[in-house]
Amino acid sequence: MRPEPQVVAGSPLWQAIFVSFATVLILFEVVRGWRLGLLRQLVRLAALAAAYATAFLGGKLVVPLARPFLKLPDIILSILGGAVLALAVYALVASIGTILFKRISRQNSKLVRLVYALSGAVVGLFFGAFLLWMTVVSIRAIGAVADAQVRSRASSQATDAHSLLDVRRRFLEESGEESTSLATSLARLKNSLELGPVGDAVKRTDPVASQTYETLGKVGSVFSSPKAAQKFLRFPGARELSEHPKIVALRNDPEIADMIAQGRVLDLLQDQRIIDAANDSVLRERIKKFDLQRALDYSIQGK
Repeated sequence: MRPEPQVVAGSPLWQAIFVSFATVLILFEVVRGWRLGLLRQLVRLAALAAAYATAFLGGKLVVPLARPFLKLPDIILSILGGAVLALAVYALVASIGTILFKRISRQNSKLVRLVYALSGAVVGLFFGAFLLWMTVVSIRAIGAVADAQVRSRASSQATDAHSLLDVRRRFLEESGEESTSLATSLARLKNSLELGPVGDAVKRTDPVASQTYETLGKVGSVFSSPKAAQKFLRFPGARELSEHPKIVALRNDPEIADMIAQGRVLDLLQDQRIIDAANDSVLRERIKKFDLQRALDYSIQGK
């Protein structure tokens, strides 16, 4: 295992803060469930399931309707459309539950109020655990990429301290100091979460496979290192992808290069050349068949 740069080393204080946040989140949902009662909580549960099903199945249906209004690749339109539909379905189903079922305080029987409150609190515990799980997965996923980027920069600066490439990299990093600071904070939060017994418990209970986080870390490491990126492009299959006419046109376009250098992500996504490449069915099929895991392993060997 590579030594951990001090700047992203896990902090017991950060971990304690996160544990406190997790405790407050779960208690909030338990108290909320106590106040709402069993029936309203079950409606919330049904709304959540309906929202996820709608996001998964409805995203592609929205794409033809959204194209005239939003200039974005189809995959982005599908994700955005699914998210909007999911929010709408959740709000609708939850509102119906609010209209149909009474709050605990409006129930006549004390026994009924107690049973409804206790069962609602149990469902609230589930909601709290679910929200906490989503938070943990997000932190570990984004933090894995950020951690790999910070480590890669630290390694490059140590080995290329006097090279012209390093001078250029330092200039670019100074111009993007805010994004570097954010990446460092995300990496440190992720490493703090994985410290000690709490970290062991997080890793054991996380339903997302550890290989997924490792893959994300490799992606961050490869695309934050010019040497690793060049090796990635030499891997069989990657070269064929990079030599696709639409990819070549994008790679040689100075306007596209300027947008990438300036971090203009929204402009990139709305550029018609990017949209055409992202919607190209032949290119998509090649990407699906590409062995990403082996390409990443090849790229970081001896880095």
